[in-house]
Amino acid sequence: MIKKQTRTIKNTIFRNVFFSVCTAAASAMLALLVIVFIFYINSMKSEIISSTSHTAEYLNHLTDNAARLEFLHAMFDDMQSERKTLITENGNVIYDNDADADQMENHLARPEVKSAMETGSGEASRSSKTVGKRIYYYATKLDDGMILRSAKPLNVISNTISILIPACILLMLLIIMGTGVVSKHITRKIMKPIYSIDINNIDKDNIYQELLPFFERIEEENAEKEKTEAIRREFSANVSHELKTPLTSISGYAQMITNGMAKPEDITMFGLKIEKEAERLILLIEDIIRLSNLDESSGIAEPEQIRLDEVVIETISHLEPQIKHRDVSVYFSGDESVILGQRTLICELCYNIIDNAIKYNKPGGRIDVYVGKSPEGTEFSVADTGIGIAEEDLERIFERFYRVDKSHSKTVGGTGLGLSIVKHAAMLHNAKIDIQSELGKGTTIKVIFTPAE
Repeated sequence: MIKKQTRTIKNTIFRNVFFSVCTAAASAMLALLVIVFIFYINSMKSEIISSTSHTAEYLNHLTDNAARLEFLHAMFDDMQSERKTLITENGNVIYDNDADADQMENHLARPEVKSAMETGSGEASRSSKTVGKRIYYYATKLDDGMILRSAKPLNVISNTISILIPACILLMLLIIMGTGVVSKHITRKIMKPIYSIDINNIDKDNIYQELLPFFERIEEENAEKEKTEAIRREFSANVSHELKTPLTSISGYAQMITNGMAKPEDITMFGLKIEKEAERLILLIEDIIRLSNLDESSGIAEPEQIRLDEVVIETISHLEPQIKHRDVSVYFSGDESVILGQRTLICELCYNIIDNAIKYNKPGGRIDVYVGKSPEGTEFSVADTGIGIAEEDLERIFERFYRVDKSHSKTVGGTGLGLSIVKHAAMLHNAKIDIQSELGKGTTIKVIFTPAE
């Protein structure tokens, strides 16, 4: 699985590097074409403006149109790259080196001519009906009011770009091939430190800082898996032990009766012990099944309104025989409190907490039970004056079969799963458990039911 994921990371890095470089190269190439296009356009415009201005300056020194036309014929009749047109104040064309001036229509309405008439110069870009090409025009006004216009086909630019594009494509292909080689090299170099990592012994000093949170998370998951595995092994051992103990007793008493080793007057006592151990076994199996069901539950499907104070009072009443047997005093205080949840689970939660307070109390001890409002929600708390819990045991009391005082647990009975059920029931009700205890002085357990958002 790890090998497959590493390959995926490697391919991802290669793709990212490759496409990033190719995208950057393509963008640079496109930007270069745009820059060349803009530069060529501006250069062409500057060249036309400059040549038109110089020609106009020379024409201004000529005194009559005949001399001007003679000059224009001599200079531009054979020029094909640039078109020159001389236009009178009335818009009539008297010279054009690319068409018959006598056949040309009036140019007074042309944008560049109109602008030159008004401001001294003008420019425009459009398709020419005369020559059938996209043309850039620049016109300037002579001293006597005539207009000298220059024009250059834009297809020259298109031809230049069409020459550049194949060159750019060829260059791009070379870049792509080079990028592939470079990307493989870069990917190999990036992945080398990752390949050398020992997942079970991560050297944080020689690892990429960007990957540190990822490997720290792996370490945490490994530690969590080890902890879970340890709890599972301990749980399996505890289940085996807890099941074996009553079964051994049942088997032993049954064999004594079957083999005739039990006296007739002891058979009834042995039968009662077998019955007691069987009940203990049934309770243990029921609790294990209940915990398994809670593990599989993701929430409460149909929560109902529950009077928490009534549930607690009923629980105390149900535990009255144990209260008298242990010689403890239970005091209840509180007010009407309603929560949303599953009544059966809430009953089990209350029962297990109060039952533990009774079992692990001292003779003549006291238990204070409270139900009411708190700043965080609805509170259910049980405070006893019992044997207490050592600080190092507080974090583990909700583990399955974990017993704080194993010698004392033998006398009070129970399956050792009560607080595990409490923890799961609280989680399903979005409740928070707070426990405070001092060895030899007692324990207080608070369950806070927060209101649903």
